[in-house]
Amino acid sequence: MPTTILAAFYDALRYGIHHFPPSYFFPLLKWSVTKVQNTLWQHEVNEDADESKGAASAMADRFALQGKWLLLIQAVLAELDNEGDSEAVCKSPFYADIFLEKNGTEEDDTVTPTEIELGQSWNYVNNCLSPCLLNAIGHPYDKCRDHIASCLFRICYCHRKFINTYKALGNDPQNNENPGVEIVKQLSCIRDSDKFPFKEKNRALGTARKFVACCIHWGDAKQEYSEFIIPLLPLAFKSLQTIEGEVSPEDRGIEADLVKNFRYSIADISSSCVVSYGVSHDMTRVLDVVKEMSIHEHWQIRQASAHFLRNFQGAHKFLFVNEQDGMALSIAISLLADDRREVSSAATSTLTGILAVFPQAALKELVAKYIKIASKSLKKKKRKTLRSAEMSAEETEAKAAKEKARATMQQKSVFVLCAVVMGRPYDTPPYIPEALAALSKHSFEQRASLSVREVVKMVCSEFKRTHTDNWEAHRNQFTQTQLEALDDVVSTPHYYA
Repeated sequence: MPTTILAAFYDALRYGIHHFPPSYFFPLLKWSVTKVQNTLWQHEVNEDADESKGAASAMADRFALQGKWLLLIQAVLAELDNEGDSEAVCKSPFYADIFLEKNGTEEDDTVTPTEIELGQSWNYVNNCLSPCLLNAIGHPYDKCRDHIASCLFRICYCHRKFINTYKALGNDPQNNENPGVEIVKQLSCIRDSDKFPFKEKNRALGTARKFVACCIHWGDAKQEYSEFIIPLLPLAFKSLQTIEGEVSPEDRGIEADLVKNFRYSIADISSSCVVSYGVSHDMTRVLDVVKEMSIHEHWQIRQASAHFLRNFQGAHKFLFVNEQDGMALSIAISLLADDRREVSSAATSTLTGILAVFPQAALKELVAKYIKIASKSLKKKKRKTLRSAEMSAEETEAKAAKEKARATMQQKSVFVLCAVVMGRPYDTPPYIPEALAALSKHSFEQRASLSVREVVKMVCSEFKRTHTDNWEAHRNQFTQTQLEALDDVVSTPHYYA
């Protein structure tokens, strides 16, 4: 089979068995599975066995042959779904009549549904093929890992159609074991597993990422999203964290490529997978994962959760119920006070999109609430007679904790007000001048962090820029005091001021 026309063999194999019941090509299934078992590279548990290493190395060199068998087994799996009209599936192919007439024989062109032994075929797949594929997810060659991920997806996808077909006919299939449960279980525990060395663990994670990509682009919007994508979403987030240990620069480069690919997958899930099939619980499940990732110890994962929430909320803002709106708002606000500037900036962008579609009455209450919090964070402390050297260790620690709490409260309240202002680039509701006046007090506050002062100046300048065209109309919404507070921030200082 030349590699250049391997797709033609794939199509021919499917065409040849498409009209026949699966019990007819069960020997073909056994033969193809045996070929995969005999050629596919396998993870060796006993790494000290030289013979097993040599055999695995020799088998890995035949990656082109392994790829061929992995592709052809997918053609057989694709015909194990028995989807559609049962009577049409049970009929012999149209070209069988030509051979029957030529031979002068007469034969019934139908077979009874009891002859379609799909349960036997799927038992064989679950017992023989699935374990072999799961033991090879760390395959050394990228093309073979693509085929392994495709085979795993095909097993899950076709088995579900097999179950749905039998249920539509009012029958209860004897084989009710869902291979997708074991596949998701094995893939989700790759990162925490100790059986893989560094390189093989990265390759196995790459296979899991490709499996998720297959579910996104090839699967149904409802089943694959609920059964596979959401359970594997925590793995995608955690894979943004580098694996600890001393490794070579080359291996770190491979890991960096894997992290980049997982970032693409997370972005793909957040924007492409829309829960438009009426199951509100799935949206809550996604938000629960984002909430868990938003408090992760690594800032890259917290930043990714903020970006994910921005896209996910934008795609589902008209499908969210009040509880989900509250969850999204709570997650975004909790990320505003993050120590890493990258995380707080991403959270501010997320919150801007969330508040842009909030009702005016709710925004007015929110602004009033956080103006009080921001003003409270500006209150000066009473001077103490004791100096730092004269204070005990407990008093010093309590003072530092109190100052940290004040800085966190200030940053969170200021960023919320900035998000409200950034969400109104074309109009000036009554609460916007109040928010700008409150923000101006933090632009020159010495106790405010540099990031807070810079964000305040940027937001005020951006507001003035977006409202320049109709500034005279917007100006009427401000009082004189509010205008002076805004000018203090956006005006260029003179050399003598």
